[in-house]
Amino acid sequence: MKTILVPTDFSLASKNAAKYAVELAKFFDTKLILVNAFSAPVANTDTMFPLDIVMPLQNIAAKNLEALKSELILENSNNITITCEAEMGTAYDVISYASKKYKADLIVMGITGHAGMIKEHVIGSQAVKVARNIGIPTFIIPENVSYKPIHTISFACDMQKTEKTPLINVVKSFCKIFDANLEIINVEEPSEETSFDKARTSVYIEKKLEAVKHKTVYIAENKVAKGVEEYLESAPTDLLIINPKKHNIFHTIFKENVTNELVFHVHVPMLAIH
Repeated sequence: MKTILVPTDFSLASKNAAKYAVELAKFFDTKLILVNAFSAPVANTDTMFPLDIVMPLQNIAAKNLEALKSELILENSNNITITCEAEMGTAYDVISYASKKYKADLIVMGITGHAGMIKEHVIGSQAVKVARNIGIPTFIIPENVSYKPIHTISFACDMQKTEKTPLINVVKSFCKIFDANLEIINVEEPSEETSFDKARTSVYIEKKLEAVKHKTVYIAENKVAKGVEEYLESAPTDLLIINPKKHNIFHTIFKENVTNELVFHVHVPMLAIH
């Protein structure tokens, strides 16, 4: 683990995520890359923008990044290394570019909204797109969540041929890194019967996790998000791991267009893995 990428639009949610990322950087003894995507000016043609238009915008973004960098360093007694990157473009494109340029190992982003309701603003909506499409583990930090040591990890697992993916190995790795206990959460319809495939997947998971302190919880509930939410209300966790493939829990919760109708009530950091 060498590099953590932290996209920011300078909102309260993204600044909170940056502070969370600082704690991860100290834990992993790694560096942070603060990145901001500034918007291109409106143009009537497809020609290149002249430097005298672009440079002032980039300078403003760079100045704001340096201010955030100074704030984070001041709060942490110069114990972290931070690099700043300001680029013109869409948030997603700039994050994708920066993640490759700096060979990011983790991405940390914030989401905002009262009671878990995600609003359509740059970082809030882009966090979902990044988690789904960029193949780098992505921490998604709710607006009012502060960092605390990760002792318990919950993995929302749909048991759909999980043995054919690297997911369990990735989850196992994070459990070892944080020396954390693991809870595997599977939500199924009350009338659902255990299929042979799901039983085989369950046996596979148990064998792979022999060296990790863990338990598997089966929840009978028609709505996946509700099942996870209610379980975590009674069994708090420090990190919820999700897999942003289509047709699973992540896809169910995060629809393609993120609007203020989208509700995610689980107030814990989320880690999207592939």
